[in-house]
Amino acid sequence: MQIWFKGSSPICFPVLPSEYKIQGSRGVETVNINALGEVDLGGVRGLRTVSFSSFFPKRYNSGYCEFRRIKNPMQYVKQIERIMAGGPTKIIITGTPINFPCRITSFEWGEDDGTGDVSFSITLKEHRKIAISQSSVVAESGAIGGNTSQATSTDTASKDTTKREDTREKPKTYTVKRGDCLSSIARKLTGSSDWHALYEQNKSVIGSNPNFIRDGTVLVIP
Repeated sequence: MQIWFKGSSPICFPVLPSEYKIQGSRGVETVNINALGEVDLGGVRGLRTVSFSSFFPKRYNSGYCEFRRIKNPMQYVKQIERIMAGGPTKIIITGTPINFPCRITSFEWGEDDGTGDVSFSITLKEHRKIAISQSSVVAESGAIGGNTSQATSTDTASKDTTKREDTREKPKTYTVKRGDCLSSIARKLTGSSDWHALYEQNKSVIGSNPNFIRDGTVLVIP
């Protein structure tokens, strides 16, 4: 068995850990339904986590080193820190199903026995690439007889029509009836008999005499 990080900066770990752990998860939501009680709704698979601990030896030892040409421990440390600061890598544990892209989420290391060996613990989380598909609206418009220009023209015309729509609130009006006067109209529509604002708003159709308004005149209510 070997443990590899494959990517722009590949690493083969010189000393295998005594154990490694793989943690998986799945999202599960519970809801209460009348007459059934609590039920679970299964979600999608969560991202897997891989963790293990080992050490980078200062010198080669055939008793535990997987290969002879080992690097200086700090070279391994710096290489892992570069991977951690960059994009995803791929973890491969030969002889197992572990072979997927991941990101390093934690890396703890240190020297504790004076030998120059560097002990470490590392945790990686599976990386799942997001695939963004082409908009179905765009795909359908391009598939209709291959006439994308016609679809574009239709869309443009539709947008222009929407822009030309007047969304402003229409003013309220009142049609003068026999026996009406400005004060009675103001009282009827606003609750106040003050007619001055009504007259100023409609002075152009009433004329210079506010006491004389014709039947059928359409007044704009301020």
